[in-house]
Amino acid sequence: MMNLLYGLAIGAVCAAIWGTVAAVKIAAFLERRGIKTPFVLFRGYVFRNIGRYRKITVEENGRPGELYYHCAYAFNAALVLGLAALAIRLFSR
Repeated sequence: MMNLLYGLAIGAVCAAIWGTVAAVKIAAFLERRGIKTPFVLFRGYVFRNIGRYRKITVEENGRPGELYYHCAYAFNAALVLGLAALAIRLFSR
């Protein structure tokens, strides 16, 4: 049971890192377009930046950019895996 718990927890951490890297790349994309994100407030602006990125790429290409899906999948995977690990931890006693 503990192996499954550790596997889910490691998966959640990896997905969170994946989403963070994608969010930083989105911020760099927006900065090239003239939209600055203050470094101190980066964590607070992550989801706003993802929405702006989606809007800009849909206007340019007609569909959301590749990084949008990376963020969406990564953050959802981190949430699901983290909650599964938490549920196993709480109910395996």
